[in-house]
Amino acid sequence: MKGEEIIRILVVDDSSNDAEAIANMLRNGGHAVHATRIEDDEDLRGALGEHPWDMLLSKPRVPFLTATEALGIIANARIDLPLLLIADDSTNAEIVEILKSGARDAVHIANPSRLEHTVLREVEDLRKRRRQLQCERLLQEANARAQSLVDSSRDAIAYVHEGMHIYANQSYLGMFGYSDAIELEGLPIMDLVVPEDQGKFKTFLRTHVKGGADADSIQIHGRKSDKTPFEVTMEFSTASYEGESCTQIVIRDQSLSKELEKKLDDLSKQDLLTGVYNRQYFLEQLRGVVGKEKRHGAVLYVRPDNFRELRQNIGIAASDMILTEVASVLNNQLTTEKDFVARFESNIFTIVLHDIGPKKAEAIGNKMRDAVAAHIAEAGGKSVNITCSIGISLYSDAIRNPQEVITRSEKAYNHASEQGLGQVYLYNPGEEEMADRERIAAWEKRLKNALRSNSFRLLFQPVVSLRGDSHENYEVLLRMLAEDGSEIHPREFIPAAEQSGLMVAVDRWVLANSVKALAERRRAGHKTNFFVKLSGGALHDARLLPWLRDLLKAAKLEANTLTVEVSEAVAAHQIKAVTNLLTGLKQLHVRMALDHVGLAPNFSNVLKHCDADFVKLDGSIVAAMNRDATAKQTLQAISATAKDGGKLVIAEFVEDAQTLAALWTSGVDYIQGHFLQPPSTEMNFDFSSAG
Repeated sequence: MKGEEIIRILVVDDSSNDAEAIANMLRNGGHAVHATRIEDDEDLRGALGEHPWDMLLSKPRVPFLTATEALGIIANARIDLPLLLIADDSTNAEIVEILKSGARDAVHIANPSRLEHTVLREVEDLRKRRRQLQCERLLQEANARAQSLVDSSRDAIAYVHEGMHIYANQSYLGMFGYSDAIELEGLPIMDLVVPEDQGKFKTFLRTHVKGGADADSIQIHGRKSDKTPFEVTMEFSTASYEGESCTQIVIRDQSLSKELEKKLDDLSKQDLLTGVYNRQYFLEQLRGVVGKEKRHGAVLYVRPDNFRELRQNIGIAASDMILTEVASVLNNQLTTEKDFVARFESNIFTIVLHDIGPKKAEAIGNKMRDAVAAHIAEAGGKSVNITCSIGISLYSDAIRNPQEVITRSEKAYNHASEQGLGQVYLYNPGEEEMADRERIAAWEKRLKNALRSNSFRLLFQPVVSLRGDSHENYEVLLRMLAEDGSEIHPREFIPAAEQSGLMVAVDRWVLANSVKALAERRRAGHKTNFFVKLSGGALHDARLLPWLRDLLKAAKLEANTLTVEVSEAVAAHQIKAVTNLLTGLKQLHVRMALDHVGLAPNFSNVLKHCDADFVKLDGSIVAAMNRDATAKQTLQAISATAKDGGKLVIAEFVEDAQTLAALWTSGVDYIQGHFLQPPSTEMNFDFSSAG
């Protein structure tokens, strides 16, 4: 039994001291115990109705309830709950009578080791019985679903026992010209084969039953009820029907093959949430037109405004419905079959328009913007009006790289969103590239000055354990300092650092100063650990790991005091590079955390292939978990996947007591957020009071 599982115990005792002593015995053995004392039959009936219990410990009798009466109440409630008799003052005859009434065993408080062993044994047996019942229910449901699928299958399916039909679905009946299953009951399978093929069929059946057939199928001529022959291929397999061993016969509906092939092809191109095309299809189609002779058109980059705030307000499920409706509105504005809408990322759509110039592309962009703004969506019982901003870029045979077209459309979107809500902007290569170069050049100068003059500041936010970790864990956050001393948020300067090639230098500044602060903290006697973010560019810094090795060696830091964070988005697209970095970090005894987990649709694959030490849930999921069932399910799914892989789970963005309370039961190991403490230049959080 897993040590972290809570054992829920009812104790029939007139002394609270004895009940607490039993609970403490188990706790001293390292087990999580929730014990409730009851004194009479009314207490017992009320407790049984609250939630499942794992054990009932009972004295032979208390003034208002006996162990035998308790067994009767449990039996009448039809609950599987083991009762252990606390037999300290009981006679052997009394113990035997209560055991005959259904008690599982007798224990003594004076023998805590045996008491602990017996309780754990009975609890484990109970949980095995519950798992078995659950498996039996699931098996029954699976059998029922399987039978339903067989009944409704377009393939002809029958079950035959000793050459006689015992079941046939409607497709099978129709294929052979029968209207009712009663007509086939007891009918030999041989009667459905033309006389010329019966010898061949009989030989095949005999060989198949003995297990010596070279193939599991045979092509023969079947015979309908009106004696009409037709060609048919039968597939045979050993099966069981209503508990009886038999042979299953399947005759495939060949018309399904092409239909299924088409459906699979369509599904491979489709975004399952919104119904429009997916990112892969969009990229394939774009590669087919960009840079090709006499091909020109436009790409629209569409994103709903303030969608993150909307998602937090109405929840993940409702916001997904909004995305589906936005996709439908955009799709309805298309006028030619060649043009299409695709879901590029979580809340980003891309649209490919063929054979148009800048004026028409801008006109269609405005039309789509207006259509979205005019649409009132219904989600989660609320009417929602949403706007979108649109960036447009043109493609032609003069542009060779499809990614350049996408980048230009994204830049145009950024320009549109900076102008306000619901704006449309057409990318102008000359003006935009000049403006970009000027902007990047200005930021590059500021960043180089900041690196030379150490005009950055580290902030620290506590990461607090819910499971008794005694270390002081802090996440390190970066701010750039303006000339007046005010702080500049990373979202303002990080994009420029990446574009100007300075991100590697920024990463190293953060690591160097974090290691210095951590070493000083450790020398002062604090058991402090740091979480430090790394950019995607760090994955391709060939000198990072040797440099970090020398840095840690010079600082004389203990193993596993430093954890670096890489975002899920980076890992999802660069899994090999992340794996290589992780291998190097493990050699340095540096841990890794995956940050912002839960935004990628394939988060389970990312967690499977990236053996990080920590999984950090995205704040939008944590913030929405109490009002959105889908967010809570996502959180629990991520936690379960992480636990299966031996990873610890961190929940950020904990902003209120309600969220904190919910996280206790969600498999989360650490929490972080303004409810505990906002980021600060000081490391003064009281971890002892948090524990």
